[in-house]
Amino acid sequence: MTNLPGIIAFSILLAMLTSAKSLLANTPTPLAQNREIDEPFCYMKTPDGKTVDLGNLCEQKPASRTSQSCISGSNIAKSILITNVNYEGNFLSGKIVNQSCKVVQNIKVNYEVLDESDNLIDNGFISVQPVAVEPGKSAFFRGEVIAGAKVVATHVDFKF
Repeated sequence: MTNLPGIIAFSILLAMLTSAKSLLANTPTPLAQNREIDEPFCYMKTPDGKTVDLGNLCEQKPASRTSQSCISGSNIAKSILITNVNYEGNFLSGKIVNQSCKVVQNIKVNYEVLDESDNLIDNGFISVQPVAVEPGKSAFFRGEVIAGAKVVATHVDFKF
């Protein structure tokens, strides 16, 4: 037994799809296009209709080392900054920033422990990790110190 209504419906559907395909093939603008884009991403149009590529202006390039400002010469002792110093629970912690033009190594943050009258109770140093810090980079320190009313990071020692 044949399914005559189904065959007729299938034939009509096939005819519709075939005619739709030919209609789409003859349209001036297809539904989807695969073509190269001739205009650059970053551009401007001149008054006379020309396109000027501004890619070099729009592209963000990483800053070069020579454009970085760094401290050298007689100010080298001030080139390692101590920041974010915190004394809590007998631990002194913080961050250093290398503002020199060279890689510094074996950085030690010196500190003083003071009593309520600002008398010196103890002093020492805490080593910074990592051991070598590149120009413009930062590193951290954290170490246990004896109890006092106040702990002050005084200066850094380091090697090139």
